[in-house]
Amino acid sequence: MSSEKRAYERKPLRLELNYRHAEGGNFLFEYSSNISHGGIFIETQHPLPEGATLVLRFTPPGGDELEVEGVVAWVNPWREGADNPNPGMGIKWELEEAQREIIASIVKAIAILPDA
Repeated sequence: MSSEKRAYERKPLRLELNYRHAEGGNFLFEYSSNISHGGIFIETQHPLPEGATLVLRFTPPGGDELEVEGVVAWVNPWREGADNPNPGMGIKWELEEAQREIIASIVKAIAILPDA
């Protein structure tokens, strides 16, 4: 049993998104598996290192495309041949107030929608 404590409850959300390192480069296509007021989890076999700042683009259900920044808070690395069903990286939002309100409304909507 984990003693892990989270500041924000995660809500499941399978979402197509694009991300790139904030310093530049091409956008990469991946999926999220959950979202919270504090961040988002990106499923990937090629995570950026902890502490890296990135730019994310995604369109939430029923919303307009967002472009926001985040920081890689933790990594669950992919290990070939190992039992690791959820490789990727946990992203902590770095948001402006208006963006924070949009994310909060997305999380709230997901919490009340069936089969979100």
